[in-house]
Amino acid sequence: MQCREFREIADSYLSNELIVETNHDVISHLEQCAECRRELAARRELRSQLREAFIKAPENQMSEEFGQRLSARLLQEQVFGRSAAPLSRRGSHPSVTLRRTSWLALAACLVLAAGFGLVLIRQRMLEGSPQPGTQEIANREPTPSYEAELNPGIPVSIVKTELARDAAGDHRDCAVHFRLAEKPIDLEVAGRKYDPVYVNLTKAVLSEQGEAPLGAEFVEAHSCVFQGRRFAHIILRYHGRLVSFLVTEIADSSEAKANAALASQGAQVITCSQIDGYQVSCFQTARHAVFIVSDLPEGDNLALARAVAPSVFPHITHAENPA
Repeated sequence: MQCREFREIADSYLSNELIVETNHDVISHLEQCAECRRELAARRELRSQLREAFIKAPENQMSEEFGQRLSARLLQEQVFGRSAAPLSRRGSHPSVTLRRTSWLALAACLVLAAGFGLVLIRQRMLEGSPQPGTQEIANREPTPSYEAELNPGIPVSIVKTELARDAAGDHRDCAVHFRLAEKPIDLEVAGRKYDPVYVNLTKAVLSEQGEAPLGAEFVEAHSCVFQGRRFAHIILRYHGRLVSFLVTEIADSSEAKANAALASQGAQVITCSQIDGYQVSCFQTARHAVFIVSDLPEGDNLALARAVAPSVFPHITHAENPA
């Protein structure tokens, strides 16, 4: 992709309107072109400023008088129902209004019950005669997005869904909301105590000058525990969004053996899942899973994962198999 082509579709990329193949071309171009990365950042900032200006514009603010009228109207409809006010103006007795409202409520409940019953019957019929692939889709939660197109031959279950979900939860409860039950500890201390992979992991993520990839900003590094699972947690800020770089050990030894063959091919970075509104990109070594979690657009999150993989993958592999 040329810079001219990128500029023509940059706004569509920011709006997530491109097809998967074009998205991949854009990401590959951005990895190589610093000028287009700056162009994209400028456009994203302009969009953010326009959105904020529109939201805060005086003509878009609700007047106090309108808010009071709306609150009174909603309260009236909640208490008396839509037909109560017209009926009372025609002189109907309040008890008649209440009886009519009760009958309408009963009729609505019957309609809902009938509809729910039809849905249950249809589901049982479908369960009795499953369509091809139905069971496979049902067992896949959440559904990975487009890793098959990114890396043909890489299995969908390359990183367990449970691990991806824990990674997203750790990002939410540690990086975003600071509400973990157990206090995080220094990453280097955790490396000496729990997992040697954590030692110097921050240096593997950052450049020799101590800079984060793709112009991201380093925030902090520590080790934390989410739902009983320990992570190495490096927090970056990219395009104004918090990004969690997370590493955890794969406890299943049999799975680790199976992953060794895949790991020998190098870092296979994929878009793993979208969980609770967070994008999760991932890759793995023989005994560790690596996640990059954020609420960035899918392409940006994947680009950041691809940027750190070349230095992080050999660091972890070497720590797993010391000479």
